[in-house]
Amino acid sequence: MSPLPPPARPRRRWLRWAQLGLSAAVVGLLIAEACRVYGGLNEHTVIHGRVYRTAQLGERDLQELTAKHRIRTVVNLRGTTLGDDVYQGECRGTFAADVAQEDVTLSAQTLPFPGELRRLVEVLDRSEYPLVIHCKQGADRTGLVSVMVLLLYTDATLDEARRQLWPRYGHWQVARTVNMDLFFDLYERAIRADGTAHTPERFRRWVMNEYSPGPPRSHLSWQTPPPAAVAKDTPFTVNLLCKNCSDTEWQMKPGQFAGIHVSYVVYSDGTTPAWEGRAGLRYETVRPKATTSVPIPVGGLPPGRYRLVAELHDATNASVPFRTQSFTKFGDDSLVAEFVVH
Repeated sequence: MSPLPPPARPRRRWLRWAQLGLSAAVVGLLIAEACRVYGGLNEHTVIHGRVYRTAQLGERDLQELTAKHRIRTVVNLRGTTLGDDVYQGECRGTFAADVAQEDVTLSAQTLPFPGELRRLVEVLDRSEYPLVIHCKQGADRTGLVSVMVLLLYTDATLDEARRQLWPRYGHWQVARTVNMDLFFDLYERAIRADGTAHTPERFRRWVMNEYSPGPPRSHLSWQTPPPAAVAKDTPFTVNLLCKNCSDTEWQMKPGQFAGIHVSYVVYSDGTTPAWEGRAGLRYETVRPKATTSVPIPVGGLPPGRYRLVAELHDATNASVPFRTQSFTKFGDDSLVAEFVVH
């Protein structure tokens, strides 16, 4: 006779139920956390007792947070938006709570402007602590500034600080918000290039003196400036020297919306354009630290006093098609010359 089969083991239903219950609990926690990050205050500690980060706060939320952490300064990264109810409510809330409010203008979709970054560092240096940092969702711009805070004022490593730009806080490296991560990629590239390690002093020097948001970093000078006096109805040409002070090549192209070029305006009374145009519309690659000469033609003008203003524009990375970005938005200066037409 064949042996009898072994008795069937009892089904461990309790184990399956436990696994299902654990999975449901994990999913529930993830959903709750997502609601808190994307639909709530997204409140977190950056430096215990000194720096906190949140999403945009309502008046009541601001009062509660201020009392909870004894906040003395609110750093708003959304800029000054006069007439906006949310901004006005924040102003009323900080005034009522007797705390300082600093408005800094950053974008979640572009690399930060050098001038605004320098102002931000000054705000962080001089503000009364504890302080809270916020943008709209408390994810992208707030994450960027939270990383900066750790790099400037703690001994956190670059990798540790960059965790403030994690999905845990609502930030994802997708679409244009990847520029928040690219900012620190540029810093990493800079310290690798000169063989140094990160220190708070090194990061501060890079932000204040070296950081370049791509091509929009230049030095402009006149190779041949406008003559002091010009006869009426007499066209003339001036030559502009453009030095590439960034670490990125400039690509100049013939199209007005397809590369880097010079935009210039001749004003007759300070505000009224009498002549304007674009120059440098040609194929040319300008390497970092190299200089190129751009002729600027000006048509004949009637008698009067005039002011010529020239600046560089970049159409390569414009966020809106058929638009250009002036280098002045990134902290560069225009070049100005005055002349008289007799």
